Amino acid sequence: MCRLLIFAGTSEGRLLARLCAENRIRAYVSVTTVYGAELLGRSEFLRVLTGKMDFAAICGFIRSHRIKTVIDATHPYAEEATKNIKNACDSLSAEYIRVIRPEEKAVENARYFDNIPDMVKYLNATTGNILLTTGSKNLKEFCGIKNYGNRCVARVLPLPDAIEKCIETGFEKSSIIAEKGPFSVERNELHIKKYGIRYLVTKDSGSTGGFPEKAEAAQKNNAELLILRRPRESGISLEDAEKLLMKKQVSIIGIGMSGRETLTAQALEAVRSADALIGAKRMTEPFQAMDKPLFNSYSPGEIAGFIRKNNYRKYAVLMSGDCGFFSGAEKLLPLLADCKTEVICGIPSPVYFSSKIGIPWQDWHFVSLHGADANIIRNVCAHEKTFFLLGGSVNAAEICGLLCEYGLGGAKIFIGENLAYDGEKITSGNAVELRDIRTERLEVILVVNRSYEKRKRSGIPDSEFIRGSVPMTKSEVRSVCVSKLEIENDSICWDIGSGSGSVSVEMAIQCTDGKVYAVDKSESAVALTEQNSRKFRCDNMIAIHGSAENIVNELPAPDCVFIGGSGGHLPELTRAAYEKNPAAVIVITAVSIETLNQSVEIFGSLGISCEITQIAVTRTKKVGTHTMLTAENPIFILRGGAK
Repeated sequence: MCRLLIFAGTSEGRLLARLCAENRIRAYVSVTTVYGAELLGRSEFLRVLTGKMDFAAICGFIRSHRIKTVIDATHPYAEEATKNIKNACDSLSAEYIRVIRPEEKAVENARYFDNIPDMVKYLNATTGNILLTTGSKNLKEFCGIKNYGNRCVARVLPLPDAIEKCIETGFEKSSIIAEKGPFSVERNELHIKKYGIRYLVTKDSGSTGGFPEKAEAAQKNNAELLILRRPRESGISLEDAEKLLMKKQVSIIGIGMSGRETLTAQALEAVRSADALIGAKRMTEPFQAMDKPLFNSYSPGEIAGFIRKNNYRKYAVLMSGDCGFFSGAEKLLPLLADCKTEVICGIPSPVYFSSKIGIPWQDWHFVSLHGADANIIRNVCAHEKTFFLLGGSVNAAEICGLLCEYGLGGAKIFIGENLAYDGEKITSGNAVELRDIRTERLEVILVVNRSYEKRKRSGIPDSEFIRGSVPMTKSEVRSVCVSKLEIENDSICWDIGSGSGSVSVEMAIQCTDGKVYAVDKSESAVALTEQNSRKFRCDNMIAIHGSAENIVNELPAPDCVFIGGSGGHLPELTRAAYEKNPAAVIVITAVSIETLNQSVEIFGSLGISCEITQIAVTRTKKVGTHTMLTAENPIFILRGGAK
């Protein structure tokens, strides 16, 4: 796999090309002349391209050869070439790396010019012979020098094209020095003395371009040095480019389900070109015949450690499915900051499974139970089609059993086992029919719930809850309280003094991927909360019996806290929530002035900003032929928190 293109019209470019050859790095190397190609030598790892490439040609080559990285090591004064290379990379999203030479220190008694016309203007005010060492490309611009045919000597490469350009421009053969550099100080002195040179014209070509030797020879022989400044540009040094090339390359590859039938051509190419393969045993087994070094692990830390301590240059890390779908790539990539990484996509299990069962996957909701915990029922209730990636402790039969337990036994189920392997099996039915099914460990499941909740309910009518003698926060108050908590999809919520669990239920509906901890000191209240959690299918609710002031210390840090009943321990409960998460939103309801004052004081002592809302709800009821108003007790709602 060759995805590197080097424009190597300079000594820096040749050095980078040789570095590639010596380290078995495959690269395309572009030079403009046959002479440039000869300087590179031969290597099975270098594919040399000869001839000029304009913008269109560069774009075509990058596109057709799927080039990912382009190193521009052209001459500092090759502005047009650099512009074309950079624009081509930008238009095709290829990585562009410009290698620049370090500038030489300013030379005393030398004259610097921004362009050739200014040089010509200066030279026209002088007398004496001129040595032009700027190459054949710019000779035409020096024709503005008066009597240039007699005054100027051109030093160019000993190439037919270069010599022909000199002659076309009007130089006599006797005024042409056709020699190959680099030139020593002594060789420069020889030319200066032989032609009686008074002015030496050069570019600031750096040490690799022989600039210091020219400057020294001119100074020793009283020739004035005229220097054409470089175009301003940014890039990296040759040393940095060498380090970049020598970085270990890691391809993180999604191999699909099996690594055989579901492997993409790009992934196979990356596997073949790798020096070592890494992955869980199931991932590397299909490639053992390639006879490459193998390291079996799925731990990001172990994989990164293996890459750091070994001297292979190219690694392929094999991951099941696609690297962007519940993959270990997310944790591995930050550990490979010192490597050059690429992620190659694969075919994820839901895409493959979708093609097998004939149901488009664009509206599926995805949940991973592969070594992770999730709210199965709440997700199924919140979405019409929920895809579960299994492989952990939960299997398809358990999911079907849980669905039946929560009154969703009629949900349509599709189960995929050993996808893309020899034992592949697709099973479908409803949850009741499949609750005792036995399946393989490598499985996925799609649950289709046609009666899913199309909206997140708020202010659920009181009559829908299972009632008892336990107090319940009324619908209108409950709706305001829950809205003030600003619950997010993955919030951790506390409901202190849960009573019937009506607030807990509405909290749970809001945080599909979160958890609600409902605490009450009354056994009957906890039992009622559990009944309502079942009725409203909230498997993300955990009802806890006991004294809240003791229990909260064992609960995870909350994002949202509702205190509807404190049992006389309001200060301790509020402080416990604040200490676990100072950014938590805390909502307290108060029906008495004393509780209101106490709540304000508590928030103030903790430095929590507090807003107070007082609401009075009045409902209507029929009395005979009349509609009468029935008022509920007024209630204060206090909200404290940073949000």
